[in-house]
Amino acid sequence: MRLIVAALLVFALAPGLVLADEAIPTAPTNQSPPTAAPVSPLQEAEAGAPDGGSGVRPGPCGPEAATADGKTATKPHGYVEGGVGSNGYRHIGAGLCKPLANGGAIAVSVGESQAQGRR
Repeated sequence: MRLIVAALLVFALAPGLVLADEAIPTAPTNQSPPTAAPVSPLQEAEAGAPDGGSGVRPGPCGPEAATADGKTATKPHGYVEGGVGSNGYRHIGAGLCKPLANGGAIAVSVGESQAQGRR
């Protein structure tokens, strides 16, 4: 027991006694940083695009279609999931998310699971 306590004290105090050497350069000092590549601006969808030119914007419930006047659509959308198993697994779930006009959202989800398996 005393040996363990002594070893812990040595390891606890040892980092304060070690002094670091000077930094070792690994790259030439006469190089300048690389120049940044030009970035193209984001392009809006064209009128012939599959989404009708309305574009897609991030919303509180995921990507949302934007109308022609720039507002985000507030149509509710959701999901249904189901599961099945061999000899004992069942699962069912559903969720709904409705974006609000002020940028918020209302989300509701429900689920049920059962797992019995072999005995």
